[in-house]
Amino acid sequence: MDYLSDPVGKLYKKLVPSAIGSMLTATVASLIDTIILSYYLGPVMLSSVSICMPIYMILNALALLIASGGATLCATYVGKGDIKESNRFFTAATACIVAVGLLLMVIGLLFTKEIVMLLGANDSIWASTFAYARVLMAFILPLMLYCLMLFFVRFDSDPGLALAATGTCAVTNLVLDILFVGPLNMGASGAALATCLAYTFATLLGFTHFLKKKNTLRLVRGSLSAGRILRILRTGAPLSLSQFGMALTTSVFNTQIMHIGGELHVTAYAIVTQLSMSALAFYEGVAQAAQPILAANFGAKKPDRVRETMRIGLLLELIFTGACLAVFVIGAKTVAGFFSIYEGELLHISVRAIRLFSLSIPFTGLNMLGTYFFQARERTAPATAISLLSGTVLLIAALLALTACFGSDGIWWSWLLAQALCLIYTVFAASRDVSGSMTGSK
Repeated sequence: MDYLSDPVGKLYKKLVPSAIGSMLTATVASLIDTIILSYYLGPVMLSSVSICMPIYMILNALALLIASGGATLCATYVGKGDIKESNRFFTAATACIVAVGLLLMVIGLLFTKEIVMLLGANDSIWASTFAYARVLMAFILPLMLYCLMLFFVRFDSDPGLALAATGTCAVTNLVLDILFVGPLNMGASGAALATCLAYTFATLLGFTHFLKKKNTLRLVRGSLSAGRILRILRTGAPLSLSQFGMALTTSVFNTQIMHIGGELHVTAYAIVTQLSMSALAFYEGVAQAAQPILAANFGAKKPDRVRETMRIGLLLELIFTGACLAVFVIGAKTVAGFFSIYEGELLHISVRAIRLFSLSIPFTGLNMLGTYFFQARERTAPATAISLLSGTVLLIAALLALTACFGSDGIWWSWLLAQALCLIYTVFAASRDVSGSMTGSK
């Protein structure tokens, strides 16, 4: 793929399926866990998955910090025609992922009990939550390498392989989940093991790209300079902080919801979290497809192609928004049924939660695209501000304010208020950025 001269629409056609598929893998893996667990062990079991969700989010945040920052800078230097420097950033990102993954794996295995208690597991769900978390800790390195593989394999003109790896992950997770939790009766630890093994197999498949002749990524000695690593971290910070914020937000939500509504509301929140991740998978997929195109053309100073990339990205976001709204609003009861919720108070709570949450989806997509737009330009401040406002600051503030005023209903309205307020800032920041570019100011 030639990011500087191929038609932008053609580049999107190659990149979007792989990017969305990559994002959906994490979502599908978690979604399958919750569905299988609710089917075999009951819907209240979803509370254990919800308590462990911040672990996934923190790992993803750290992987995104390094992988997205490294891939963005790789694309930027490809646009500038400096392939050697591009590979230096690939080398630095790979080394960082391995070092961080190994360190966290050791810490996680030594302090699993303390981490589970910190995340808020109570006596009724502590044993299953600990069993689930213990397995996750043993697979931290392959989980992080999976993210690195997806970013760089897709960037290096092999989106088909990245998509095949994500498909392998989803199918393997489904088969192993049914086997481990069903016939083998391994419970929560079986669901976690199925997910981790699926990620590991997919990562190994993706790494076959580096054996191909068309592979242009090379490990370069002497790439681990402090300046290069700091630049990777600075560039990847907006997306990473968003994931860190989501982990904090999930923990706060779990604690607040347990206080206000108890385990039934936590179960409904677990479902909404899964749906939120599904919607974000589509939006982040479009944004990640746009990322290398934007970065390369910013580097090559081609503003017309940058504008066309944003225009097509917005159109795709609108299409996905319509599809998500149709599914979540019209099919709320059907969605709840996937989690073995068919009647009673839990069904009523879940349907209302799904429908109210879905109203925030259009705003979420626009904020996500805005984050990637600023990240591709290495405009860290506005990109970070959007990430933190939409996923953490405004969301937690809205939760606390609305639940104080409206009780449990405020839980589900908080997404809409937070995303709508953040979009005001996104539009303001983008307008200033465009005006500054036109006048030649920084």
